[in-house]
Amino acid sequence: MSRRLTLSLLLGASIACTPNPDMTAERGAAIFPDIDSVDFVHQASDVPVDEAVQYGRLPNGLRYAVKSNDTPTKTASLLMRIDAGSLDETDETRGLAHFLEHMAFNGSEAIPEGEMIKRLERLGLAFGADTNASTSFDQTIYQLELPDVADELLDEALFIFRETAERLTLDPEAIDDERGIILAEKRARNSPSFRALVASIGFQTQGTMLVDRLPIGTVETIESVTPEQFRAFYDAQYRPEDTMIVLVGDRPAEQLVQKIEAAFADWNNETAAVADASLGDIAFDRPRYGAFFDPEVSNFISLSTITSRKPDSETRDTIENRAEALPIYLANAMLNRRLSKRVRSGEASYTSAGVSVSPLFDSAEIAGLSVSAEPDRLRTGFIEAERILRQALDHGFTQAELNEQIANARKSWEIAVQTAPTRRTPSLSRQILSHFASETVFSTPETGLALFEDAVADVTLADTETALREAWEALQRAPQLYLQSDTVVETPEQWLEALLSESRSTSLQPAAEALEAAFAYEDWGTPGVVSERGYIEDIGLTTVRFENGVMLNMKPTDFQKDVIRIGVDVGSGTAWQPQDDPGFVIQMNAIMGASGLGAHTADEIRTLTAGSSASVGRGFGFRAMGLTGTVTPEDLDLQFKLLAAYLTDPAFREETQKAFKSRIRANWSKIDSTPSGAASIEIPPVITSGHWRSVHPTEEELLDIDMDAIRRWYDDNVRNGAIEIGIVGDFDVDSMIERVAKTFGALPGPRADVRDIPERSLDQVFPDGRRRPYEFTHAGEPDTGMLRVFWPSTGHGDELRRRQIGMLTTVMRLELTDVLREEEGATYSPSAYRSTSELTPDYGYVAVSMEAAPDELNRLTDVVETVMAKLATEGVSDDMFDRAIKPTLENLETSLENNGYWFGVIDNAQTRPDTLDSHRTRDETYQSMTAADLSAVAAELFDPDKAVRFHIMPEG
Repeated sequence: MSRRLTLSLLLGASIACTPNPDMTAERGAAIFPDIDSVDFVHQASDVPVDEAVQYGRLPNGLRYAVKSNDTPTKTASLLMRIDAGSLDETDETRGLAHFLEHMAFNGSEAIPEGEMIKRLERLGLAFGADTNASTSFDQTIYQLELPDVADELLDEALFIFRETAERLTLDPEAIDDERGIILAEKRARNSPSFRALVASIGFQTQGTMLVDRLPIGTVETIESVTPEQFRAFYDAQYRPEDTMIVLVGDRPAEQLVQKIEAAFADWNNETAAVADASLGDIAFDRPRYGAFFDPEVSNFISLSTITSRKPDSETRDTIENRAEALPIYLANAMLNRRLSKRVRSGEASYTSAGVSVSPLFDSAEIAGLSVSAEPDRLRTGFIEAERILRQALDHGFTQAELNEQIANARKSWEIAVQTAPTRRTPSLSRQILSHFASETVFSTPETGLALFEDAVADVTLADTETALREAWEALQRAPQLYLQSDTVVETPEQWLEALLSESRSTSLQPAAEALEAAFAYEDWGTPGVVSERGYIEDIGLTTVRFENGVMLNMKPTDFQKDVIRIGVDVGSGTAWQPQDDPGFVIQMNAIMGASGLGAHTADEIRTLTAGSSASVGRGFGFRAMGLTGTVTPEDLDLQFKLLAAYLTDPAFREETQKAFKSRIRANWSKIDSTPSGAASIEIPPVITSGHWRSVHPTEEELLDIDMDAIRRWYDDNVRNGAIEIGIVGDFDVDSMIERVAKTFGALPGPRADVRDIPERSLDQVFPDGRRRPYEFTHAGEPDTGMLRVFWPSTGHGDELRRRQIGMLTTVMRLELTDVLREEEGATYSPSAYRSTSELTPDYGYVAVSMEAAPDELNRLTDVVETVMAKLATEGVSDDMFDRAIKPTLENLETSLENNGYWFGVIDNAQTRPDTLDSHRTRDETYQSMTAADLSAVAAELFDPDKAVRFHIMPEG
């Protein structure tokens, strides 16, 4: 079987996927085949496998899993897993597994170098979205999302995977060309936070080679690894017996199996196999202390115990072990609830804290508490969190806490069962492969719910408390403390030891029983009356207007069974924010988001909605405040009551300021620790000619909160504003109208009409062109810079032009990838994007962005402008246009089976009927678009005298 070296939680296997509704087997000793003696883990487990998945193994050892699935129709998801990763490398070949993944797109016996990605794009697969790969410590995964299941495309996709698995040419010149791309990727990923992560992993796994086997490798080995080493690794590691293919799609499973057999049955590898690498056991039976300092990192302290892994008999995926894992899952959930409750109440000195108990690869068990805080409150915050942990260890939990978490877990399983018939193909393929890699059984949600109910029936409060104490058994004798800080602490070992001693010096009392409250928003008065009702047949849209002016737009779909998406747009949005207060919207979102309702705190709402799918998200868009929720049918009444309550009775609690200010003080000054972060601060004011909405607030401005001003603004701009509700999903229209009538329809009216956007929000002006780049600095790594180039564009009130500009940015990205990545090897991922809006037809831009070595920015800026000038003068080639447009055309039909797409079409159908027209013209616009159309736009846009250039350089 495959190595189980991923950082998945044990409970992820036992609570997050799988069961037979009739499964009520007695727990007790059971005898199973050894995992290494079977082809798939379900053959050595009593957990029922999902019988809709067809598993098999070819005579050459290659394994596969296929499933027929028609959501979305006519599509397929194809994954190939190679059981080889960075742990299989040597000191001299660090990074080779990831490097080899890159080489998979650089030519094989039948596909010339540089043609594989282009070939896929011509078939309608967009690189990144549909075509991708990843390398980790123990595996390499290749991914193709197929927009069609015709024989031609399925055969081509499997042929490409076969070429990747056995027939890569690994040309020496191609390897040399790719070195720069790998180094650019390494440079792009390097940051203070990444180095901090590496240091933390090094502390936790001290004595192993893990931290020396990061998949990205080292500069020295990337520059020196030889073609011979590539060939040796490829031949030894890419083998049929170490390969797993997952294919899920809208074809009968038997046909999918036949396709795999035809593509891979004759693959043989005569090279001698090599043994899998192993980290060995990790355990620390003494106190240890570690630290990492960097002025650009966040501040946290972790307290953990790292003990020997459990015996295989206790970790393999069986019904008994799933049941044994449930108490610690519930204990962690209760403890995390206590920790977060203190933050929401404004009592915590920490900004966030959490606990977990999980395997550390296959080498150890780790129980950990992590506490984040602003620098001068880190000690106090850690003491508070450590005492909450110790209080639970000493005195346990309450039955009310346990009941809440059981209700939440049960609801998650019930939703999984309800929505199972319309699970989407890409998600299914990844779940199946993830279970294979982690050696857990992929079973049905019905099985998961049945096993959960069977196990939870026997779980007591004492079980959860015992499980928590067992997990933290080594805490007294072998605490592992780790400090990450932006301020150097002298003698951090002594500092941490003293901190833990201080925290432990106080004895603790049991937690108080929480008082149960009744939901305060049940009755909304006399239901509203419908004054208008219409039906738009080509959209399948029912529109309703109530006498109080509330507007309702509804489109029933069957794409996701028992899933209903609701959005409520109310009043005014950020276009009306105070012009002289750049931090106002950030403050308002944070304060209102944490304050809950007038009658209930945010924490009380979590308790009141336990076991329910009802919840409310809130945010302020440009036009309006938005309230959102995704819910199952049985919770619709509660969902609408909550939505109406969040509109009519929002709280503005003073105590929520404390947590907000703590987060700002802890993190705001570090935004410029990466080039992209610095760009987000410095570029918007320039590119809008100093428009007030683009100003980045200072820390001082964010900390200066005027609660009365927030209340007044809400009352003046939102509370009594226009209401438009959009609903998409699996529901009955008449029943939905009744529910809305009882809540939003019952509100006082008439509601205000939708307002015109204030002119002051629309007066953004693109700056004059400038040949010399603006230069700004970032506080991150000295070997990383960023360049961005902007060209002005106008006429965005024209939907056709907006779509042409959008497609042109795809062409820009492909051209830059061909030149800068494939030819130059200078950057990992050049991007192109646009800003277009019908609100500002005279303002907009297209832009290019990429990270690169600082001393390369001037040259690469010239390269970018040369590429754009060529587009402007020579136009878009037919082949490039085909590569750009084909994935979009292939996605048109698939998008029509997506609730998210339809929500964007109908949510504002009454106030913005142009969204309906946009949908109606979409297919014809893209199907009739030509290379000549994009060439004309490029000739107009790419004037070097109008471009504005930016270089983000490292400090110093």
